[in-house]
Amino acid sequence: MDTELLRKLSEADAIAASEQEVRDLLLIEAQHYGKEVQFDGLGSVLIRVNHSDGPKVMVCAHMDEVGFIVRSVSREGAIDVLPVGNVRMMARTLQPVRITTRDGRKIPGLLDGETKGETVENLRVDIGATSADEVLASGIDAGDRVTFDTRFQSLPHQRVMGKAFDDRLGCYLLITLLRELHATPLDCELWLVASSSEEVGLRGGQTASRAVNPDLALVLDTACWSKNFDYSNANHRQTGAGPMLVLYDKSLVAPPKLTAFVEEVARAQCIPLQKDMFSNGGTDGGAIHLSGTGVPTVVLGPPTRHGHCAASIADTQDIDHTHQLLVALVARLNRETVAHLSDFRCFPHDERR
Repeated sequence: MDTELLRKLSEADAIAASEQEVRDLLLIEAQHYGKEVQFDGLGSVLIRVNHSDGPKVMVCAHMDEVGFIVRSVSREGAIDVLPVGNVRMMARTLQPVRITTRDGRKIPGLLDGETKGETVENLRVDIGATSADEVLASGIDAGDRVTFDTRFQSLPHQRVMGKAFDDRLGCYLLITLLRELHATPLDCELWLVASSSEEVGLRGGQTASRAVNPDLALVLDTACWSKNFDYSNANHRQTGAGPMLVLYDKSLVAPPKLTAFVEEVARAQCIPLQKDMFSNGGTDGGAIHLSGTGVPTVVLGPPTRHGHCAASIADTQDIDHTHQLLVALVARLNRETVAHLSDFRCFPHDERR
């Protein structure tokens, strides 16, 4: 587990369409291994790991995090902001944040808002200013991005805490895949995609899949359970219990053949799986699987505690297990396997791969 890499990814600031700090970390890795890099028009990073006449396999994770954007500055020096993505209501008030100015300066402040029933409205950041002139003199202007000011930390028992684990855990896994497979002969053409603007409508997944035109997609994302200390059978997002395999969400119903394939490979590798379903929301998989004439797509990833707020907690063993599962899946994906997974004739007992 490279905790220093995960720290850099977590502490990078990247709301939708302003993801350069994360993009730079991915580009450094791609350049180190001499890999071809392309971009879609939104800024998603498309890393081609190898050349092959086999099927195209796309592994995708999104770069952006939930946060805020500066809307205006009041005469009194209050910095009015709007949420970018679905920031949890309880995380919209009395939270340390930092504003990234257009010239790259980081200005710390305190997010505050007015609580009205179950909602928090009229969000503003306080940097201690007493006038609009003081705010503007600090370099802050409309359009500047605002993120939670959270330091990455290692916790006891191989757990970690930091901001933006949704989906920097996925970005971390893209890099670890590149590091392990950069020189490995594969029977598929592997593309590692770090998508833009997932938190505001699955946008980069859509544009990136058009650029890659994959035959099969593995989407990396994370999720938390509403009750963090619920260890009952209802909770399929328990940290330390293995990667999540998402069978259903509001944007994608995973193909049964593909989920069965993932389960089979996980069993062979002795990797525990939590079969999960999302009753709300979706992932880039929802956009990718509708690309072209349709792409067999499945979502998996390490679970977390807490989400869309100032910090999340994850288990490093879950992250490592997800990496091991991805390596094993990619190694099994060849022309025959993908053809089988895309064949809609009824072969319920056909184990050909």
